[in-house]
Amino acid sequence: MEELKKLLKRSKTALFLTSAGMSADSGIPTFRDKEGYWRNFPIFKDKGIQAEELASPASFRTQAHHSWAFYEWRRRNARENSPHYGYQVINDLIKNYFEHAFIHTTNTDGYHIISGLNPAKVMEVHGSMWRLQCMQGLNCRYIYKDNEEVPLCDLDYETMTATNMPYCPECGSLLRPHVLMFGDWEYIEHEDQYSNFQKFITNTGIPDVIFLVGSSSQIPTNDYIAQKLQDRGSTIVTINPDLSSTRVCKPDIFIQKGALEAFEEIEEIISNIS
Repeated sequence: MEELKKLLKRSKTALFLTSAGMSADSGIPTFRDKEGYWRNFPIFKDKGIQAEELASPASFRTQAHHSWAFYEWRRRNARENSPHYGYQVINDLIKNYFEHAFIHTTNTDGYHIISGLNPAKVMEVHGSMWRLQCMQGLNCRYIYKDNEEVPLCDLDYETMTATNMPYCPECGSLLRPHVLMFGDWEYIEHEDQYSNFQKFITNTGIPDVIFLVGSSSQIPTNDYIAQKLQDRGSTIVTINPDLSSTRVCKPDIFIQKGALEAFEEIEEIISNIS
């Protein structure tokens, strides 16, 4: 960890690129592991329904009772659990250590904001399941709105069927999670979050250090950002127990641990920097 200590000592700006593995220590399933998905949703295994199929606008149009059941389960799971201590370490680094820092996350569990971080410091590039948007997209005045109600739908766990699903108060269409899904051309980008991220990059330039946390080569959104900024001079610190996570972006420093353990160690390193 001496190399990491030297890096942190000289770094003034940081970008945290967090993905599904960031929340794994909080009990949030990553769904990368197909068997893990089947364990949580055995009824979908019997029907041969993949997570990618449920998480699509097409599925919300043809089998909304199953798609909403999938997201209702995830909302309840996220509410039953909570952000682990690693989130607080990141928050402290952003507030008290780095001169400028920002979070770009592919997670939709909202845990960075729920953990108490200023929302202006977070871009949820794949959206948040704590917001709803109308199925009519920009053709409806509803656009998207916050909704933290749990339970939101009635859920039959045996059949994984949702009833009493939410409908748009503006046009009467079904509401869906404000999440970028598979085959999704109707997702409405969060303009404020995007603007805040662009301002961070413009004002900061190339971040001194980038923490690439819990990413997967299956959905390498953050890996590509890290790779691009690495080519321009940023130092990449990858935190991931899975060695295969380094396929897309080759890190300068690789911490082969889960997010919670890694950030606890980083907190210890920071406390010893004079």
